[in-house]
Amino acid sequence: MKSTMQEIPFSMSRILHFGATAHRHTTVTTYLGRRPEVTTYGDIAARAGALATGLRDVFGVGIGDRVATFMANCSEHLESMLGVAAMGAIFHPLNRYLMDDQIIHVINHAEDRVIICDPTYSERLVPMLRHCPTVKAVILIGADLRSVNSARALARDHRHNITVRGYEELLDGRSVDYPWPELPETAPAAICYSTGTEGAPKGIVYSHRSIWLHALYLRTADSFGIRNGLKFLCCVPIYHVLSWGVPISAFMCGAPLVFTGRSDSSEHLAHVIADAMPRAAHGSPAIWRSLLEHYKENPPERMTLRIIYSGGQQVPPALIDSWEEMYGVDIIHTWGMTETGPVGTVAHPPAGVAGEARARYRYSQGRFPASMEYRIVDKNGTILPNTDRTAGELQVRGNCVTASYYHSPAAVHGGSASVFRGQQVDNAESRFTEDGWLRTGDISTVNEDGFLTVHDRENDSIRSGGEWIYSAALENYLMERGEVVEAAVVGIPNDKWGQRPLAVVRLSEGLVGDRAMAELLHAAVSNEVPRWMAPEYWTFVSRIPKTSVDKFDKKDIRQSFHDGEYDIIKLRTPGEREE
Repeated sequence: MKSTMQEIPFSMSRILHFGATAHRHTTVTTYLGRRPEVTTYGDIAARAGALATGLRDVFGVGIGDRVATFMANCSEHLESMLGVAAMGAIFHPLNRYLMDDQIIHVINHAEDRVIICDPTYSERLVPMLRHCPTVKAVILIGADLRSVNSARALARDHRHNITVRGYEELLDGRSVDYPWPELPETAPAAICYSTGTEGAPKGIVYSHRSIWLHALYLRTADSFGIRNGLKFLCCVPIYHVLSWGVPISAFMCGAPLVFTGRSDSSEHLAHVIADAMPRAAHGSPAIWRSLLEHYKENPPERMTLRIIYSGGQQVPPALIDSWEEMYGVDIIHTWGMTETGPVGTVAHPPAGVAGEARARYRYSQGRFPASMEYRIVDKNGTILPNTDRTAGELQVRGNCVTASYYHSPAAVHGGSASVFRGQQVDNAESRFTEDGWLRTGDISTVNEDGFLTVHDRENDSIRSGGEWIYSAALENYLMERGEVVEAAVVGIPNDKWGQRPLAVVRLSEGLVGDRAMAELLHAAVSNEVPRWMAPEYWTFVSRIPKTSVDKFDKKDIRQSFHDGEYDIIKLRTPGEREE
């Protein structure tokens, strides 16, 4: 017997067409300043068609070509994502918070042909392109003739023969009825780069099928519950795995979208929330921690947000509790990676639980979908039982999990992306097991109900006297304190114990980071964990370095310690006698 079902391939063009017809009046609002710019799904789709026509007619872009973007969340970024992928080209959002050599590397590794850029960032981008031989053109959104001419002059100054055009100039008069091709659902639609691995950034290529399946998952009640009419504030940048896929899921059902534009300040975000009145949002814990601090001095008149999905690093329980108690907003913990499409688990508590049991589920990273298999494996390769007491490395596989990193022709010996920071580029094959599972590097447990708890990154766990100390747990306990805005904990060398924890702390405004404060916080942590686990090395800073995706940059922190950049307060080490 064979199935009688039709085989219609999943494709981005079908999502684009559906949003443009069934939900053509749904709004997309961008805040580039105080005043919003409002467009509709219908207009987004028409302009995506005109963009595809312009890319084809002017620059010869076709199926399989890479088109990059270098801009913030805005309507043009959404047009670019949908139009490029639907025409069969490959959408590549560049992370503007990467270092210049990283950006040059990923452009060369992906072999980008055209880059669509915000003119605000063109002075940084254009000089880099003399090192990027595949790039033939830069298109500036919202740019006047002066900005375009300025970028052209900059290109000439750096001896790079690229074409610079204005985005509106390219779209003007173009046909909006692009003949979207019928693509295999396994065809590549987008590529994003992970900086979470050692060495060069690694490329993950998403198929039309994987994007579809992930978008459908986000629409389920057990995930983000994206639905018609749910106004969603996108604080995750499109360069971070397509804003976690939320705009694509929204286009499927007519959920209005709100983009914050270039600014990521708490003042700007507070204004956007007050003016646009979204009901749901997503973003890193750092965003919501900073906004909470802003609200303490500038309380909102009303709070329309009802739910926030947050991930990228552990969400401190204190942050979850504070948003619920102060504003009635549920922060829902999530887990995922660029390699997993990205959203894997979402921490909606099971039906029927309340009180402390509900809190424990909310503090976890959540439950896996049926489309993703998981296992916990110890250092010897033994698969561990699902209990909250057996920790090991989390390994996953599934429909939206990458099977490898992108093997670029430019990364072969002698290619433009074959060397990064003096080292030969590899494909990090050790991140994948022989039987086809992705090694996440997260030290985790999964309980009997399938709820994931990530205790630490494998590289961030602290080995002290033969025992493990989980830095994330110490950070969470510290951030429960009112004195602490944020805290990162890293392991530093110790002759006796191998490693000991160093706490890097940013205090609330007006507080003094001295020995008395270190002793106060040490005592507080010692009430939560065995005393030997509590940090005895402390430093107080005005800023904790973060990565391009808003995680604590622990590599940078360890380097700063090694270089003697911190003023260290040393308390007693376990077993050390008081002098």
